[in-house]
Amino acid sequence: MRTFSDLFRNVMQIAYVTDDLDRATAYFESTLGTVTCRTTYKSSLGGVVVVDGETAEEWVIDVALVNAGATNLEIIRPVSGSVEMYQNAIRPGAPATFHHLGFLVDDFDDASAIVAATGKTWSQRGTLEGAMRFGYVDMTAELGHYVEIMELQPSAARMFAKLEAASNEP
Repeated sequence: MRTFSDLFRNVMQIAYVTDDLDRATAYFESTLGTVTCRTTYKSSLGGVVVVDGETAEEWVIDVALVNAGATNLEIIRPVSGSVEMYQNAIRPGAPATFHHLGFLVDDFDDASAIVAATGKTWSQRGTLEGAMRFGYVDMTAELGHYVEIMELQPSAARMFAKLEAASNEP
């Protein structure tokens, strides 16, 4: 990787925020026709999250994951703590609001160096032990959305592969 655009080479996720996860998953499943979403309520994701350079004492979200082929669709409902990045993007009453695109990288440290070289910082970053390292760059002024960069560990890669396989079943 050499440039910021190199971080965009492996898109794997389109993510949305909502104020009602059950309504959003019902919309995805019934109206958009996805398979059943894998939903987790009140999750801190079991890791460390840093928001605007400070370790979050509390960071709790509801999250639903489902795939459409190789593309993961994520729906996030902010619950409590340092979740303003999600909360501030919600359109009340809408089933879901576009929030970010997620891209896979092989080396999060290399991606971090590219982010820093462009003068950007991680708005939020975290480590989910045994699963992934991730970070969000706020590109809302330039592109209208956040960019999430993820380095998956084998357990997370297997989980996303299962979601993809489920979406491809007849």
